[in-house]
Amino acid sequence: MLPQAEVANCVTPNIVISLAHRRRKAKVLLAMELEQPKRPYHHGDLRNALLVAGQQLLQEEGVAALDLRKVARRAGVSHAAPYRHFADKQALLAALAEEGFRLLTASILAARDSAANEPRTQLLAMARAYVHVAINAPDLTRIMFGGAIGDRAAFPTLYATSKESFIALSSVIEQGQHSGVIVPGDPIRLTLVTWSLMHGYAMLLVEGQIPGASGDPATLEADIERCIETLYSGLALH
Repeated sequence: MLPQAEVANCVTPNIVISLAHRRRKAKVLLAMELEQPKRPYHHGDLRNALLVAGQQLLQEEGVAALDLRKVARRAGVSHAAPYRHFADKQALLAALAEEGFRLLTASILAARDSAANEPRTQLLAMARAYVHVAINAPDLTRIMFGGAIGDRAAFPTLYATSKESFIALSSVIEQGQHSGVIVPGDPIRLTLVTWSLMHGYAMLLVEGQIPGASGDPATLEADIERCIETLYSGLALH
């Protein structure tokens, strides 16, 4: 076996260059591997993966703790990846709120369509759906109706989507007016009153201002029925 000094003398400049090149190449490959996202989503589905990660973090930690780096980490992508779809945190919140309004609209429409074709019954079913969406996703509800997003005019699709649940409620008021069972008047104003009652009760629950109701299905149901009965006594054409 050659002494270490002789071994060193046998290492030619070309070998040294080759070893250095291999080391540099290995470092580059390692860096590229570290930068590669662990993709739990299919190609082209990055936006949805980020929204799912955002919803999970929102439910676990609340809106104050939500940021794009955490969302990227949860989705298994690079820190730069979210910026392909969201310019900043407000854009992400707007997208989450938009999904929330889609959920709310789908829920109250399904409730309306499954109820008897009569305004009182439909409004009661829609109120139940509205409240349950709110208490099952309190932080999402706060984003939907709170000020965390900032200037909503900057997000036209959010604005349009947020009106769909109002339109769904308005359809019941208008149908009741056409059937002669709800008082005449501006259906938009009557819908606003209806929405205010449903939303007000839901937000009181979300903020813990009605002790015991959210954890007691019987109390919750009795409260919702009382709200709608009180509302309908003013809406009904006597």
